[in-house]
Amino acid sequence: GYPIEVYRGGFDGNTYVSLNNGTATGISGWGYCGNGMSSGIKPLPSKINCIWVAYAERCHYKINAEIDYEKMLKLFQEGYPDSNRKFGKRKTTFNQIVAGFAPGGVVVIWASGAGRQVEIGRYKGSKFEVPQAEIDGLDASERLLFSEKEYDRIMNNTRIVPLEVREANSGKPIPYGLWDSYRTRHTWRPIVEVQQEAVIDGVGFELYNGEFDNLFDERLNKNDYEKRAIPKSISFSWKDNKEQGYAGEVDFDEEEIFKSFKGTYKDNQDSIAEIIITINHSNNFATALIKQGENKIRLTKTKVHIFKTEK
Repeated sequence: GYPIEVYRGGFDGNTYVSLNNGTATGISGWGYCGNGMSSGIKPLPSKINCIWVAYAERCHYKINAEIDYEKMLKLFQEGYPDSNRKFGKRKTTFNQIVAGFAPGGVVVIWASGAGRQVEIGRYKGSKFEVPQAEIDGLDASERLLFSEKEYDRIMNNTRIVPLEVREANSGKPIPYGLWDSYRTRHTWRPIVEVQQEAVIDGVGFELYNGEFDNLFDERLNKNDYEKRAIPKSISFSWKDNKEQGYAGEVDFDEEEIFKSFKGTYKDNQDSIAEIIITINHSNNFATALIKQGENKIRLTKTKVHIFKTEK
């Protein structure tokens, strides 16, 4: 519901990659790559320097910020376990750098790869007025980025802002700060309970802050408590005692799970908790709850999807 378009600029440093690639709708969700630029071997960037139009806010922002290069370099160099494990491959690494633009000039950058996405940092741009002389020198298509009629056209285009999203946002103020609230982290771990000697072989989760991760093999067996953002969904796979495979996913209701986490951690932000997903004996349904000590909060608005896989 808050599309943007980069007018000029992009990733900079030892190389330059433009982020000017048309309207970014954000339809796929926060943290998901929308418009993509060229792939290939290139140096990692050390800064982001660009100007963009925020259509819903009807204004422009500019940012010129240093990226945490050392953190990014360490992530790319170290890589992570390969969840596909094809042809005996045990390790893979990141292959994308994703920039997300949120209302208020907020910019978040992630390192992304198959099965894992990690936040590099959060940055802040400021409102900016492009000089009129510069605008006058642009061609007709570029001048549209400074046209009130174009702002209306973009916001009323249902392929960019779906009708249900526009109706849900109608009459409401822009929720500045929402995307920063997604970055709040708590110490928790997922627990998937199966029945009748079934065995879990993988757990993955997508977090509201745009990160995602997968647990399998050693990490799944250890299943350590980690400081993570609140989960948007948790997926899992398992086999029953007859080697029949299953896969499932639970999608959390945003309002319910944020309220539940707030209640769980209200007395002690440093405490630990578990999100427990219990699969029934028929392997066709699951329930979810947050557990902290003896305290349990059921997540009744969770949507559950389960299906069989090949043996």
